[in-house]
Order: sequence, then structure tokens, then C-alpha cells
Amino acid sequence: MKTFKLNKMAAIALTAASIATVSGAANACSRITMDTPHGVSTVRSLDWGQQLGNVSEVHPVGLARSSKATPSYKHQAEWKTKYHTVTQVEKEVFVDTSADSMNTEGLAASLLYMYDSAKFIKDYKDTGAPAVNFGDITTFIAENYKTVDEAVSAFNNNEWQIAWVDGIHGTQHGLHLSIQDKSGDIALFQLNEGGKMVVHRGDTASDLRVMANAPLQQDHREYVSKVDLSNLKADKVPSSISSKDRNLRGLFYTSHIHLDKDKSWAQTRGKLLSTFNAGNLVPQDLIDPVNGETYATWTQFAYNQVSGDFHFTNWDTMTSIEYNINDTVNFDAKMCADLVKQANAGEKHVTWTACE
Repeated sequence: MKTFKLNKMAAIALTAASIATVSGAANACSRITMDTPHGVSTVRSLDWGQQLGNVSEVHPVGLARSSKATPSYKHQAEWKTKYHTVTQVEKEVFVDTSADSMNTEGLAASLLYMYDSAKFIKDYKDTGAPAVNFGDITTFIAENYKTVDEAVSAFNNNEWQIAWVDGIHGTQHGLHLSIQDKSGDIALFQLNEGGKMVVHRGDTASDLRVMANAPLQQDHREYVSKVDLSNLKADKVPSSISSKDRNLRGLFYTSHIHLDKDKSWAQTRGKLLSTFNAGNLVPQDLIDPVNGETYATWTQFAYNQVSGDFHFTNWDTMTSIEYNINDTVNFDAKMCADLVKQANAGEKHVTWTACE
């Protein structure tokens, strides 16, 4: 029997089609950012109706970069990496989309699904700023900015915009972007009614410490306001995997977590992960009552934005692997590591090779 390998354009076309067919199952993924005795730290999951992968990419300082998949905009973003960055790239479904990125200055950016923004894309107007495709947005932020204030100021000064119309490989999606730095400052970027970009500001003590999916932030706040998060009986805390319930549970659990300064980073990370998993992890085969779809957590990472420690878990096989971003700072070229493949092979520490 004849076998063949799809060329890249064909693979992208099929991937775009597969993304479109599961858009209804997209209300997944979560992120929490907490201040700990060892520094601000983030836990992030990637959840979807199809199994996802994860490749880490190192982008050294001085790397020439551009966001070319922005044909609907007058100006495409072009830059050179200012801050050494490691990004988490999903290649199995969202071909070459960077879901999460962190630089050596302790700034990180997270891209999550936001289905409710999709209907507003038609009203978004090109601002004339350099446009960044969703596939590049987290790396663009991490490679160019040191703090949340810098990134937000640049956005407000019309130095960058998101290429909403062009979506991911030509397929439009509602998404939203969180930026968090090692001071605990957080900014959440969302597309609202009328094509208006809204930037919510807060910190690890605010409700922005938890990020889920639809509905929009103001609607999450209305839903959460009906529950007393200080009630340890938790008799009003919902149990479904829906985004609004995961967001509420995340706020409830993180409201009551106590992080002991005498504990090691490994112990602190373990507590962060158990807190996240209790409130936000999505087991396989459950049904979301909001959309009737099923999806699951496939990959998860926890990282310390001060020390640079990065811990990856593949939930399909319950295998883990680690590295520290500071171990990559001497790389002078783009380097890659398939974390799913290496973790499944029993490796505990990442091996970097030249990207294919």
C-alpha cells in the first residue's frame, strides 16, 4: 500500500478544518497565577476535544521574527527578540500556535479560548498598528516586553494589535490574552461588543489570578458574585466542567490556599498543582452542560516566573519532564524539544535540539 506525507500547506488546511469542526468544544483551558514565597508562579492547562501536543521552543536574543499571517492588515509586526524567551507551541491541532510564553525577565503571556468574542470580530477595525497573528502573540509579548505595564502602554500607544480577522491559519476564533509578570501584575485583553478591545488590570490578589474561557470577564464576575467564596462549606460551589464553574472554583480554591514560606519550591509547586487540579483540571469523558461537548486536559505546565523553573505534565500518560529557562540562555539559535515525546520516553530533564 502506498504511503505519503502531507505537505505543510495540506496539513495546515486539514488542521484548520479540524479546528473549525470542534469550535463548539472549545470552552476549555485554565490558568492560575499566584504569589508564592518562592516568587510569582503560574499553572496552565491545555484542554480540547482532540488530543493536544506540546513542543518547547527557545528564542534567543537577536532572533529576527515576523508575524506574516496577517494579510487583512496594513502592517505586519516584525521584530528582533529583545528578551530571551521559551514558548510552548501546540502543533497537533493548532499548528505552530504558541499557547504560553515566558522570558528571562519573569514576564509571561497566556492565550486561551474565548468563544464569546468570535461574534465581535466583524466589528473590529484595523488600528494601523503592526498586526500580530494569534499564533505569535504570546511570543511577541514575551520577546518585546519586560513588564505588564510596558506591554499595556505599548498597546495603548497603538504599537501593536491582534490580527483578529485573520484568525489561526485563516479560521477565525474567539480568544483572549493574559499577561502576567514577576511582580504579580496581570492584564487581561478581551474583544467585546462593537469590536472594542477591553484591557482588565489587576494582580495576583485580584480575580484576574484565575483565567478560564467564556463568558467575558464582566459576566464571570456577575456569576461569581452570587457565591460567598469565604464559605468553607462550599455548598454553593458548582461542580461541572463548564468554564464559568471552573473559573469560580479556581477563585474559591485559590482564596483559601496557604503557602508556607518554610516549604521548598517543590512542595510549593505541588500545592499549586493540587489546588489547580481540584478546581480547574478537566477529566476525560465528562460533558460540559453549557454546550453539551466533551473535552479534557491533555497537557499542563507549572512555571516559576522568578527562578525560571518549568514543569510539564502529559495527562494522557501522566508523565512529566522539567527544565529551567536559565539553562537555555547561552543558546544562540532557535532550539526545540518535544515535551510529550520526551516525557513519554521516561526522560526527566529536557534535551534540546535544532528545530526541524
